[in-house]
Amino acid sequence: MKGLVNWEALQKLAMAPMMKQMDQNPAEMWGKSAIMYNQMAQLEVVYTRNQLDHLLLGPADSVLDIGCGPGRLAVPIAQRCARVTALDVAPAMLEVCQDNARRAGVTNLETRLLNWEEAVVGDNIEQHDVVIASRSVGMRDLVKLNQVARKHVFILSFARSPSLKEARDSLFRDVTDDVLDLPPANRMLGYNIIFNMLYDMGIDPSVKVVPDGFTRDYRSRLEAYDDLRQLGHFPSEKEEIFRCNVDRWLTANGDGSCTFRIETRTYIIGWPPQDLDL
Repeated sequence: MKGLVNWEALQKLAMAPMMKQMDQNPAEMWGKSAIMYNQMAQLEVVYTRNQLDHLLLGPADSVLDIGCGPGRLAVPIAQRCARVTALDVAPAMLEVCQDNARRAGVTNLETRLLNWEEAVVGDNIEQHDVVIASRSVGMRDLVKLNQVARKHVFILSFARSPSLKEARDSLFRDVTDDVLDLPPANRMLGYNIIFNMLYDMGIDPSVKVVPDGFTRDYRSRLEAYDDLRQLGHFPSEKEEIFRCNVDRWLTANGDGSCTFRIETRTYIIGWPPQDLDL
């Protein structure tokens, strides 16, 4: 069904900066970020658990995680469900995901090296009960997501700034050259686009916006600096600037420890797959 607004054109506009870089060499781009994304995922553990509690996941379900990255969702989902396929275009991401699965004692997670753009349902990718696209290229093809799921589809991404990259970059502003000054997320180009695309396809999706963020407790500020420093590289003469950046997100506790916390929000759009009104 054609809607009153061309939401697909708006989606391309909203995703254009990121997609231009991804489309050049996605495996290389994401592979270079595998370690950093894994470290950021360790700061999201509490929030990730909350996100999973809002998904419809059964113990007998098979789950496909498209653009799984280091396994932030895939590994804990494997602890709740029968089988997980963790799909990614970057071998380096899948190596980290496999390592995290081993550390968690997960044996029912299979990694799959595949560019989702080249995935063909029934050919090189099979249907799964639940399909998840979290902050990934899977969000670009809603029809394919609907096609590959048997019971539920879930899309997750940031509902407002800061995103993961913005949160990480806030620690290294004026310290490294790889920090981009991006404008805050534009609410006019947010999850309303995907919601309305689905609506025009004949789907009545559900939407939930849940707390998200990055947090960890440290015994001291020095321990926080040492840990968070691993998220980037910078010359030693920039150390004081880095520490000032980190201090912005540290809260002192009464016992001399401190808590690092950057808060944001994530949206979860879900729907049961159905025949589409195209």
